[in-house]
Amino acid sequence: MMRIGLNLLYLIPDTVGGTETYARGLLYGLRNVESKYEFIVFLNQEASAMFKTEIFPFDTVVCPVNAVHRHERYFYEQFVLPKLAKRSGVSLMHSLGYTTPLRLHCPSVVTVHDLNYRAFGDQMPLTRRLALEFFVGMGIRFAQKIITVSDFSKHEIIRAYAIDERRVAVTHEAPLVHYSQDEAIAEGEVKDTNSTVMPAPYFVAFSSSSPHKNISRLIEAYASLRRSKSIKHSLVLIGHTPRDLSIEAEVYSTGYLTRGKMLKVLRGADFLVFPSYYEGFGLPILEGMACGVPVACSRAASLPEVAGDAAIYFDPFSKEDIAEAIEQLSRDSDLRSALKKKGYCNVQRFSWDETAKKTLAVYDEILESLGD
Repeated sequence: MMRIGLNLLYLIPDTVGGTETYARGLLYGLRNVESKYEFIVFLNQEASAMFKTEIFPFDTVVCPVNAVHRHERYFYEQFVLPKLAKRSGVSLMHSLGYTTPLRLHCPSVVTVHDLNYRAFGDQMPLTRRLALEFFVGMGIRFAQKIITVSDFSKHEIIRAYAIDERRVAVTHEAPLVHYSQDEAIAEGEVKDTNSTVMPAPYFVAFSSSSPHKNISRLIEAYASLRRSKSIKHSLVLIGHTPRDLSIEAEVYSTGYLTRGKMLKVLRGADFLVFPSYYEGFGLPILEGMACGVPVACSRAASLPEVAGDAAIYFDPFSKEDIAEAIEQLSRDSDLRSALKKKGYCNVQRFSWDETAKKTLAVYDEILESLGD
């Protein structure tokens, strides 16, 4: 039986956001679907605890490297991981987080979620941007296949690197709501925290320090509605709030929440607003829909591809347009009910089992071509 190596050296739990969800979701899917492969997962020190709480029937190798030290991780990934892979009998290496070893004894697949380091490179430290430009670019050129999570990101990659579109496969992400074991203990977790007690009624947005999440413009739009007394809802920001952000009255920031607590807050919301103007996928939209929460989101990047006809859209660069969408959802309960039903239907298009099947098809294509 051939062995597939899964490179998770990038994974920093509770920090890397959507790429962590992707890793967990793909592992859940690979656990569930029938496969002719064995899997061996290469983990860093931070992510090793994940396999103590989650049940995955895969072999693991915990590497003596910390992902928070990027230079250390890049060095290990390029010069030590290839030796481990060969020693472990790996027939194909799949790197799940943008970068991949460039010198392997076997074929490689790399998942490139988006090109945000190009779209917003001027907003990150120069050394990090240059490292990503080099390692991601080289990985795209040398890997046998690139997996990405949306048609939007596929077109971005093809345009930026002028590669054959047949080298890029799209495997959509999916909500983790029905997979996460955290849900089983969520009720017990939220009873002892004040951070999940929110003033009703409220709506939510997922916050981040990244400028493209557009949180400052969302707050400006919300503040204009509060000043005109056009809305009674509070705004709850889930996640890390940018340090230089001016928080208005009736805006509550939860800070980082465990998954169980996050789902509790999300399910209590009347609606979700997602104002980001650049996303490789936009997973919080689907997680909101899976929880029965109506969605308003940007008409930008991959978001229409993900939300389909189950959201109302706005221009993320227009404060007035964002405010209009918020006011519409806050006042129109019939609209919220309709979007809730559409959301449940839309989310059925996405499944981690299906993602796993498409990923396995990529492995099949590469490995079978070696025998031709």
